[in-house]
Amino acid sequence: MTYVGIFEEAKKGRTIKKLKARIKDLMQINKEHQMMNGKLHSELEIERKNHTLTREGLELEVRYKDKEIGRMMKKLSKS
Repeated sequence: MTYVGIFEEAKKGRTIKKLKARIKDLMQINKEHQMMNGKLHSELEIERKNHTLTREGLELEVRYKDKEIGRMMKKLSKS
């Protein structure tokens, strides 16, 4: 090995150290991303359930109003 090789080894060592630090940072980012994704998925499921309940409630309200209008129309037509 030449003297030039010694400097190349040191340079490779620094590069490896930087890459390991970058991997560690990316692993932390990935972990945070997975946690956030899980929370958002849970919130989405809750919103879907709320939407379904609201839609069902509105459908029942419309049916009730239709029945009331039907009853009123019958009363008016009998008069």
